[in-house]
Formats: sequence, structure tokens, C-alpha cells
Amino acid sequence: IVLFDTLMEQVSDDEILAILGHELGHWKLGHTLTNFCVTQVYFGAAFYFFSQCYTSRDLYAAFGFDNPSSSIPTVIALMLFFQTLWAPVDKILSFILTIFSRHCEFAADRFSVDLGMSQMLQSGLCKIHLENLGAMCPDKFYSMYHYSHPPLVERLSAMMALDKKKA
Repeated sequence: IVLFDTLMEQVSDDEILAILGHELGHWKLGHTLTNFCVTQVYFGAAFYFFSQCYTSRDLYAAFGFDNPSSSIPTVIALMLFFQTLWAPVDKILSFILTIFSRHCEFAADRFSVDLGMSQMLQSGLCKIHLENLGAMCPDKFYSMYHYSHPPLVERLSAMMALDKKKA
């Protein structure tokens, strides 16, 4: 967890505690370790499949590298693999990881709310969002695919719903 001086200037001490509660929620709920493991598996799979394609002369011939007497530079092989074969796989996996990341954000918000810091987290997130000029109400499908964090409106609505359940 890193607290930058800009955050310290943007929000009050109680809001910082609520934000820390959210960040500690990521740790307590295992999000940090899970993301580390998923990242390792992702890169392991990518380079495993690259190793399977690395010796494929047909792949290189399809892109004009059809001189059998010369070896293909590794950089060219990596570029061809990641920009052609892996790109569609990456789009699907990135979408799944974004959905998981958004789930983790809601869970960490819930953790902070359960600590009794709902109002402070909401006001802190609003201040940060306004200061960083974040999109207030982006398109639902665009944000679902591109944003690792749910939009502020969705997060605030979820926290308010949790507050109502507690009351």
C-alpha cells in the first residue's frame, strides 16, 4: 500500500483510514496473492505457447520470412506471436481478468463498509475521482471491458445498498 502526498492533500484523515480499510481488504481477502498467481500463470501460458510456435517455419513463411537458410530473430518471433496468434486469446483473458478485478474492488469496498467506514470511503472516493477528473458515468459496456475498477456511480450505489441492508 502506497500513500502519495497528493492523496494526503486531497482527503481527510478519516477518509484515508477508510481508503486504507479498502486496500487492506484486498490483502485480507487474498486479492494480492491471487492476482500474483494469475499473472504468473498467464505469462507462463503465453511463453509456453510461444515456445510451441517458435520453431514453426510455416508461421514465419506466412509473413514473408521464408528463407530456410536464415534463422528468425527472437524479437521478430515474439512480435509475430503476440501480435497475431496470442492477440485474440489476450483479448478474452484480459476481459475475464477485468471482470475479476472489478469483483475484487466491490469486495474490498464491502470490507471497508463492514469496518464501519462506508460514509468516509464514499466521500474519499468522490474527492479522489473529482480531483483525477475521472469519467462520472461512462458507458456500461465500455467500462466493463476497459476499466479495472468499477465506475464511481456503481461503487457508491453498491455501498449505499450495503448500508441499507445494515440499517
